[in-house]
Amino acid sequence: MIPVTEARKIIKEHTFTLPPVTLNIAKAIGHVLAEDVYASCDIPPFHQSAMDGYAFVFADWKNKGSLLINGEVPAGTESNVSLSPGKAVRIFTGAAVPEGADTVVMQEKVNREGEQLFIEDELLEEGKNIRRRGTEIRKGDLALPGGTTLTPAGVGFLSGVGIAKVRVYPRPSVAVIVTGNELQSPGEPLQHGQIYESNSFMLRSALLEMGVENIMVDGAKDNLDELTAVLRKTLNHNDVVLLTGGVSVGDYDFVVEASGNCGVQTLFHRLKQRPGKPLYFGKKEGKLVFGLPG
Repeated sequence: MIPVTEARKIIKEHTFTLPPVTLNIAKAIGHVLAEDVYASCDIPPFHQSAMDGYAFVFADWKNKGSLLINGEVPAGTESNVSLSPGKAVRIFTGAAVPEGADTVVMQEKVNREGEQLFIEDELLEEGKNIRRRGTEIRKGDLALPGGTTLTPAGVGFLSGVGIAKVRVYPRPSVAVIVTGNELQSPGEPLQHGQIYESNSFMLRSALLEMGVENIMVDGAKDNLDELTAVLRKTLNHNDVVLLTGGVSVGDYDFVVEASGNCGVQTLFHRLKQRPGKPLYFGKKEGKLVFGLPG
């Protein structure tokens, strides 16, 4: 029998990370990055208009007072519009600013008369309303460090810097084995001496909430041979096994013996705590086995 603090230390000493895998960024939500990720391009990748309006050379406007409109640049298009002296170009949010332009005025701050443009923004400054290339992140800069758990924002950010695949730690596969002769499935009629089985539902829900998706649920009666067979099968296909019930020292408690039959090394069995004294932890070749009170 050991203290809870000692048990936690033992568990921590025997846990490990699974080898990294490569996932499409669209399927990586909730996973932990196994390595640093670097931007594959500048963001923005070009000088970009921050709003709908007109792009022009600030000095031209200051000197001439009005500008002549010469074409437009929608977002996502490759425009060949050239910006001659005294000219302005109609531009839209997200569009590439024409070469030579250094300022964008929002469309609400102009008066357009035919092709003549009058800017009515006394507070306008040179360089306004342009997102400069690489101001968010530069190609080769660290985007997210290894060890980061990918949130929706993180997935979106990495996608935005051109990352299609990431190296992450996979989630473990977990088996839940419920033991007991007295257990009945919810929704079925109870016979005398039976109770409804709820532990597997609680544990599965907790695992799902933690991001574990590969979950196997099985059951065994209070029979050593049956429990040994079920445990051996689950150990072959899962990284972690959680057993409920049968973990104490009664005549029908077979978790410890069945674990030994399957080659599991017992690391501790009982804790100095109430409730929860009969708690089992063992390991077999990188597979972890926990026996929980029923």
